Amino acid sequence: MKIEANDKEVQDIFSLGYFQIPRFQRPYSWERDEVENFWVDLINDKSENYFIGSMVVYQSKKPYFGIVDGQQRLTTITLILAAIRNAFVGLGEDNLAHGVHMYVEKPNIDNEKEFVLDAETSFPYLQDHIQSFNGLSINCEVGVEEQKLKSAFELIANKIGIEIPELSANNCGQIKLFPGSEVDPVSRLKKIRDKVLSLKLVFIQLDNKDDAHLIFETLNARGRDLRTSDLVKNLLLSKIKISNLKLDSAKESWNCLIRQFDDVNESDAIDSFLLHYWISEHSYTTDKKLFSEISRYVLEDESNAQQLLKTLGEVSSIYCRVIDPVSAKWEKEECDVKNSLLALKLFKVKQQSSMLIALLRMYYSNKLSLRVLKTCLKKIEYFHFVFNAITSQRSSGSIATIYSSHSIRLSSAVGNDEIQAILSSLFSSLKHKLPQFEEFEVKFLELSYLSGKTKAKGIVRYSLSRQLGMLVNGFNVNHEALSIEHLISEADIKHGSNESIVGNIGNLLLIDAKTNSEELKNSNPIEKLKILQRINYPLKKSFIDSSDWSGANVTKRAKDMAFSLFNSMTL
Repeated sequence: MKIEANDKEVQDIFSLGYFQIPRFQRPYSWERDEVENFWVDLINDKSENYFIGSMVVYQSKKPYFGIVDGQQRLTTITLILAAIRNAFVGLGEDNLAHGVHMYVEKPNIDNEKEFVLDAETSFPYLQDHIQSFNGLSINCEVGVEEQKLKSAFELIANKIGIEIPELSANNCGQIKLFPGSEVDPVSRLKKIRDKVLSLKLVFIQLDNKDDAHLIFETLNARGRDLRTSDLVKNLLLSKIKISNLKLDSAKESWNCLIRQFDDVNESDAIDSFLLHYWISEHSYTTDKKLFSEISRYVLEDESNAQQLLKTLGEVSSIYCRVIDPVSAKWEKEECDVKNSLLALKLFKVKQQSSMLIALLRMYYSNKLSLRVLKTCLKKIEYFHFVFNAITSQRSSGSIATIYSSHSIRLSSAVGNDEIQAILSSLFSSLKHKLPQFEEFEVKFLELSYLSGKTKAKGIVRYSLSRQLGMLVNGFNVNHEALSIEHLISEADIKHGSNESIVGNIGNLLLIDAKTNSEELKNSNPIEKLKILQRINYPLKKSFIDSSDWSGANVTKRAKDMAFSLFNSMTL
């Protein structure tokens, strides 16, 4: 491996040729703080050549370079140069604007214009909206990466506006200098331009692309902040050969997979997906060991990389349904599936994710009926309600291991008998992990909700909803439209009522907002019970004694609810 390292200024680097962000690199990911810190360092540094680190490239063919390390900084510098160019235009200095623009876009040997930095993942947004001299000609889709570029570019333009306030005082191209300006705005903008172009890097050039992949992984092993998904992308795209120069199908497949997670509000969703998929079909492992496992699998057979990428693309949409059931489209008869997934999300558990992937894959491939799927999900929901939501058990990884081993078996199961045997084994294993009712009851009686004590509100609402059931007086109940009401009102705390009794789940019920605000109000418990009787509220089903209500009734009802919920389903 031949490596050449030299100190170079940005203007020298940008004059060398054209820089392409390879398919195995991650998209632009700098957040506001990183861009702002970079700008502050640039403006405040008094030295002539401010050092900003290293840049690692390989030359594909002259004068084109692939970027191995430094693409975030190089992209940010491109954004700054484009913003400076626009500022010169705003000051009426078109010649100076074109002078800066040659570091953003310049003609190649065929005298055809090319952008100095070529980033395919954000095409055409970066090229049209930022790099082009006269942009905004294309209506571009703004995804996650494009939004980061947009935010960074707007932040930089705003920072330049602070340094050059005259930019906001133009009138038909005539500059109006603010009173007290010591230097004209063009000179100040030139100074910023020159500081950017004189930024210094250690420019490290490699011979070929294979060395680039090796260096990419080595840099990560030495502490670079790369995620598992970055490494997996690098691995897969380095092993899958490009069959067409104009269509990189592997890279497009990966990008399509990533786009599945654009609307998922979880920063580590892709990495979690890779782990949960892997332990649902291949073998149980941990976050730290996942890449090694995937790497070993890919290197076993040259066809494994292509097959893995294909499967990841298929399973990613299923995983998005698991972690974000609200955004997914469900058939009317799949409502119970959605509700179980929402409950598991409420419980904030992920040990079951591998099994959810396996079950939904079986369902969508017509190997599992909707009836069996709903039954399985209800059992899993029940287990985690007892195990996590109420008793807060610690599994030490054993629950995730149980799910993984059964998921792997389920993924390769043939025939209904084998599937049923695996599911029976799963729920038998989970049953042995359930805590005793006595422990569940103690923890359940601790559930409390007051307007100033809302930590358990979600679990309280869930428990009351399960107790009330879906059908009341023959009608379907929309639990989300109901509010939590205290039989002994919160206002009574000021008059001596025990706060622990008032907030206790035994004193709570679900009622529609209109009845709550217009009829129940802050009436005493006996008056509330009369009103509830009059409107045919299911008091008996809710374990509420309609003749009296006191602290003893609250405790008894809470115990009755605990017993009912604990025994509502068997594994």
